[in-house]
Amino acid sequence: MNRIMVVDDEAIQRRVLGKMIREYLPGCEVVEAGNGKTALDIVQMASFDVVITDIKMPIMDGFDFIEHMNKLSSATRIIILSSYRYFEYAQRALRLGAFDYVLKPVKEETIGVLLDKVRESIEKEKRISPEEISREQFHISMNAYYGHLLGEWIQNGVSAAKFQELQQQYSLEPCGAVIVTRIEDNTPGELYPEGLDDIRGGMPGMLANLLSSSDRVVSFFASNRNLTMISVITAKHPDEVITPILLSDLEEYGHRLSARYQLSFAVGVGNVRADFFREAAGSYKEAVDAADFRYFLGGDRVVSYAAISGRIAPLHYDFHKDEELFKEYIRTDKADLLLKHTDDLFRQFLENGLPYREQWLKSIVQLVLHIAPAVKGFFSEEAYQCALQKAESSLTACISFKDCREQFVEILKGFMMIMQTSRRKKHAEVIEKCVNYIEEHYTMDISLEHAANLLYFSPNYLSMIFKNYLGVSFTKYLSDIRLEKAVQLLRAGDMKVYEIAGKVGFKDEKYFYRVFKAKYGLTPDEYRKKNALPLSPS
Repeated sequence: MNRIMVVDDEAIQRRVLGKMIREYLPGCEVVEAGNGKTALDIVQMASFDVVITDIKMPIMDGFDFIEHMNKLSSATRIIILSSYRYFEYAQRALRLGAFDYVLKPVKEETIGVLLDKVRESIEKEKRISPEEISREQFHISMNAYYGHLLGEWIQNGVSAAKFQELQQQYSLEPCGAVIVTRIEDNTPGELYPEGLDDIRGGMPGMLANLLSSSDRVVSFFASNRNLTMISVITAKHPDEVITPILLSDLEEYGHRLSARYQLSFAVGVGNVRADFFREAAGSYKEAVDAADFRYFLGGDRVVSYAAISGRIAPLHYDFHKDEELFKEYIRTDKADLLLKHTDDLFRQFLENGLPYREQWLKSIVQLVLHIAPAVKGFFSEEAYQCALQKAESSLTACISFKDCREQFVEILKGFMMIMQTSRRKKHAEVIEKCVNYIEEHYTMDISLEHAANLLYFSPNYLSMIFKNYLGVSFTKYLSDIRLEKAVQLLRAGDMKVYEIAGKVGFKDEKYFYRVFKAKYGLTPDEYRKKNALPLSPS
């Protein structure tokens, strides 16, 4: 490799990564750019073996940059470098043709492994002969053609002539159903391109090997980076398409997929159609919906649309009452009630039927967005918007209803923690002001009511936080300060006791005598006589 570019709007990150690359590949030229637009301008003037780019950048982000690069240079390997651990980011990057997706922070050994993998890929490509390239390109082109034709038929329908071409290629029977297998995992680090290619390459064979009717199954991926495999199974008669044995085989297939690749998969089965040529699109939509409903059904890897169609219920629910309750639980720091109401709410949804996944996600995101204003005052506007985006991303990235419930609780607990932290900080500031006020005005006729009025708190509330923070009441703290000042005057000179009492804020000499003795075990006069002996408060 002769030339590598690093694209990142964070200058320090960019320089550190550039330094790692230069140390690992001393003879390689490393160029840096602060955003996708600048990088694109540089690429148009010189070729690069590798471009390592961040996602979130000003002017032009990493995704837009990849799309432009695909038009300019198909030979350049593009590696996405990001601090965002979101499945949808990795999914989009891989669909756009990224060579790899790496999470920040990147260690030196990670960069070494990554660059070795790129170099091996480049060298392997150079070793292939022109004849092999031609044969492989023809094979790829034919697979891509039929894959596109199958996808067009399943999703939108095709002409009779094109369907006849598919029939001749795959020996399709008149009756059939669609099965979809979708990678559901949300850990992008698992899905680097080579790993994804391995999964995509293994799924069709695993399905065919397990199904007793493997000769009637055709599997394909609708696009190069799609994470959903579409399978069509056909037979001469409707009752021969989806059988109990086939459903059992599909369960084993789902189990083996998860065990082999350590990822989560959903398998959806559409209803059988007698006129499969004309009605395949309907079965495909049902299979996609069935795979979606696996989100609500937990451990079931295989979901048949026929089995759940009676439970589907579009979501019609007014969240207003719940919004107000959640806000109140957050404001009043009632985590136990928040958890209970969350459990009740989520259980109620499933008892009322299975909503469509997109509809559910939109609703739960909206619920969080409507609860969030309860803590808006504790954020800057930028931090608030960032928190909302993070909450939305974390909810939509969940692969199951259970995960969504847990993430929902974490978000609301986060709101509660922010409010608690802010309150503690605010209370600490109030107590500090109150203590300073006492220190400066203890000689005057001050009271809890007076201090609360100056600090814009109710006397009861100020009394509560004062006791919580200092462990004593406002009145006791004020009395102790006055007594400490009186001790200093008793030690310092020969002022009369009644003069000292008045000077430190006690208007009643008898009361002064009483509280002084209660605290120190001596009267003021007795203390003065023994002022050389330090006294410990009782």
